[in-house]
Amino acid sequence: MPFVWGDFNACGWAAGGDESIYALDKDALAAIPAKDGMAIFVWCEDEPDTILGCVATLEHITLGAFTGWRAVPVGSTFYRGPVPAHLLGGLGA
Repeated sequence: MPFVWGDFNACGWAAGGDESIYALDKDALAAIPAKDGMAIFVWCEDEPDTILGCVATLEHITLGAFTGWRAVPVGSTFYRGPVPAHLLGGLGA
């Protein structure tokens, strides 16, 4: 499952209980390449050596002036813990 950085402060733009994450690493999405319905693990750095993330489904949407990808969290998949080995040295990259 691809790991894609996301800004968890940029969520809920659609209102009405929307928990989707809208600010995602465009380079990572292009490298996958992203597809509607694809499962990813969206994550952000929480504290030194700790990440926060969840499994999410990608959706390509238009919301007002925004056209792009959003990551819709899959329930009960949230993770907060040590940085996985494949991300060590690459946070934010």
